[in-house]
Parts: sequence; structure tokens; C-alpha cells
Amino acid sequence: MNNLSDFNIKFEGLKQGTHSFEFDIDRAFFEEFDCFEYKDSSIAVGLELEKQSTIMVLTFDFLGAVTVPCDRCLDDVEVEISGEEKLFVKFGNEEYDETEEILMLPIHEYELNVAKHIYEFMNVNMPQKRVHSEGLCNSEVIDRLNRVAPAAKEIESENNEIDVDPRWASLYDIKLNKNK
Repeated sequence: MNNLSDFNIKFEGLKQGTHSFEFDIDRAFFEEFDCFEYKDSSIAVGLELEKQSTIMVLTFDFLGAVTVPCDRCLDDVEVEISGEEKLFVKFGNEEYDETEEILMLPIHEYELNVAKHIYEFMNVNMPQKRVHSEGLCNSEVIDRLNRVAPAAKEIESENNEIDVDPRWASLYDIKLNKNK
């Protein structure tokens, strides 16, 4: 993670008050986290750091787009991503169970690398469903999927017996009753 040093914020010399930082997120950023699902990205991250005597409040604003495989046809689709997240940074040497919103740093720390937090916020704010708009999926793939699905139902109805794992038998029965 040597390329993530651009995400270090040296807060020790900052005066109390609000400070702004900007970061550009591209494919190389995600590759540093061994995330190769995102084929391309162009995301602008604005970070507002409010430094107080015993705490820092970091507000991350991000807006951009990421290219990922479509869930339907597996062709590339550009998905917009945006959001705002907050991170509270406290200082102290006592034991503290960190949460997603609160980070505890030792008193002697003088800098914070925010790359991991930006990466996590991007993943949390990615849409669950990543598909093309209606009609824009690869029609060849969709046609093949539509041909395979009815064929599987025909085989099932011809045999009338399906080898179902006993652990899933109850769920399969529910599915059959729902389709009737």
C-alpha cells in the first residue's frame, strides 16, 4: 500500500478549526485493496476535517462513477456513486472498542491515513443492483438466458422428480406451492 501515502493527513500541525482536503479515486486506488471488480472509476472525494482539542470530526463527501460488470449480462456498466459519511477520531491510550463511526488513536499519533476509510465508504454506498437501464443489456446474452431458463423448467416437469438436498427440501416445497 505504498501508493496510498497521498491519503495521509498530518493533523499534528493543524490549528483547531475546519480544514479541507480533496482526493481523486481511480482504478489504481481500488487495486491497492486487491479489488479488481471495479474496472474503472472516477470519483471525487472531499474531506472536511474539523479539529478540536480532544476529537476530530471527518466528513467525507464523494461523487462519481464506477464501471463494473452488469449483474444481468456481464457487460460493463457505469454506476453512479455518491454519499456522505462521518468519522469521529478520539485520542487516548485507554482500551476502546472501535465502531464504524468512532476511531481511537493513541495520543502520540500525528497523522492518519484515510484510504481504508474511503474504500469502506465506497463499498458501503455502492448500489446492490448493478444493471443496465432497460433495453441496454447485451441482447445476445439475454436471449441465451431466456432459452436456458425454460429448458430447465421443461426437464424438471418431465422428470417430476428432482434430486433435492434434504436440507433444502422444505424450502423447495414452499417454492413449488407458490408457483401453483
